[in-house]
Amino acid sequence: MELAAQAVAHMIIDRTIDTVVVVQTAFLGDVLLTLPLLKACVDAFPSARVKIVTTPSAAQAIDRVQIPIDIIPFDKRGADKSADGLRRVAEACQVSAKSMVFVPHKSYRSAQLVRRMRHARAIVTWSDAHTASIATHVISYPYPMHEADRSLWLLSPFCTSVPAKEYLTPIALFSEDERAWLQGLALPEGYVALAPGSVWPTKRWPSQYWNDLAFRCLQSGLGVVLLGDASVQGCIATPGVIDLAGTATLSQSATVIAHASAMVGNDSAPLHLASLQNVPAIGIFGPTVPAFGFKPFGSVAHVVEHHLECRPCSPHGTSVCPIGTHDCMNLISPAEVHSVVLKAIVLSTP
Repeated sequence: MELAAQAVAHMIIDRTIDTVVVVQTAFLGDVLLTLPLLKACVDAFPSARVKIVTTPSAAQAIDRVQIPIDIIPFDKRGADKSADGLRRVAEACQVSAKSMVFVPHKSYRSAQLVRRMRHARAIVTWSDAHTASIATHVISYPYPMHEADRSLWLLSPFCTSVPAKEYLTPIALFSEDERAWLQGLALPEGYVALAPGSVWPTKRWPSQYWNDLAFRCLQSGLGVVLLGDASVQGCIATPGVIDLAGTATLSQSATVIAHASAMVGNDSAPLHLASLQNVPAIGIFGPTVPAFGFKPFGSVAHVVEHHLECRPCSPHGTSVCPIGTHDCMNLISPAEVHSVVLKAIVLSTP
């Protein structure tokens, strides 16, 4: 059986459900890692419209995903933070007694929204989430576990066995428009995508190291493409690097990553774009650790890290190193990462 068919075999198919809503308004990385859950819901509830409620920025980021879902933006800190806004978003979800609501996000704001969906047949969330007080199914938070598998675990009350994320990927995150755009770029064969950005400064590998890595990749005969937002534009000044940072949309970046020989990134969203599309992914981890659930996955996936007593220093990184050394990142050499890149490409070559 194909992997997708095996995933369906684990699930109890319910054709009486007409709407499935997943509420996930956390960081973009969390939203991306909810996509396997959405794909599983499409299979498990074949008569239902599957919807995700997420932030406006995440809604824009996943609007080309190749899963038949409706995306409902929830501007929880802006236009939708009032009672009227919450009501509008809840009404857009069209929840009824034939609906299922899955809530991987634990926040109070998510609970406020879901409270307006109490007439759903089932509301499923974690025991330590604010939504737990109104949920019909409350599940102990599974830690440690990969975040994509954690989200899938919300299906456990309705499965004989919860499908793993590997059974539900790859998931294409771009359309034919992005594919045509990529062809127009005429990128070199066998390029590596580098994503040096992160919201949190301590999760960023030093820029001079990225330049060194780019030089080593080019010397190895690999093309190099820089991806990210405007904050990393020009941060790799090595001649020969194709800089798309600040110009490519997230779906365009996903297309670049999908066709790369490998992708290297910090513990951040671009790493998930590679994993979800089964592209060889190399994650550089410093203040955070893989046990948190956000490491790369797929047939070829590697974490480059140094095991120090000070790690982890926070759940998601900080603005400055708490002990002033930033050794967790500074001790990871470009030569070390370059070696892992070459091994990953060899392992993924048919």
